[in-house]
Amino acid sequence: MSKLRDTTNVQVLEAWRVYGLGRITKPQFVQLAAALILQANGKAVALADLSLSAELYRLTGETFAPLGVLPRGYDQPRLQRGVETLLVDFEAGEDIDARLTRFASNAPLGAATDAYSEGVKQSTAVEGYVRQMDSDPCQLCRYWWREGRIWPKDHRMPHHKGCACTHRVVTVDKVKAVAR
Repeated sequence: MSKLRDTTNVQVLEAWRVYGLGRITKPQFVQLAAALILQANGKAVALADLSLSAELYRLTGETFAPLGVLPRGYDQPRLQRGVETLLVDFEAGEDIDARLTRFASNAPLGAATDAYSEGVKQSTAVEGYVRQMDSDPCQLCRYWWREGRIWPKDHRMPHHKGCACTHRVVTVDKVKAVAR
């Protein structure tokens, strides 16, 4: 994921540079940046899907085909609105490079997490998961971790912008239901 993130950031910042040089219009930049992020989202979803298949093989010794899951909410119009919002913030004096980089990084990360969650939910081999926190988890992620609680597979793993926590798939006989 880090290589995908870095590549996407470079591409989006290059599109911004080309726009700054006047070689493309603002609408063209918005469309191009959104398309680059959408492409990264697709790759992130595929990586998450393959990762779940590999993890299930590691845990069970059985081969599981990728499920081809596609999370909702990562479409071109939504991404274009996000880029347009960043441009409005830029016109108000915000640092556009940092904001574009964050946006280009967070969208694929969120798409991958959502796709993995959906794959966990759809898989017949999975009964639950534990939140695997990133190397420097925030207070919210620690709360969601709940001391390593095993969550039922149909409980969508919550995440926030920039969250790099992942699922650690577990197979157990019984997973307690989550009180909602």
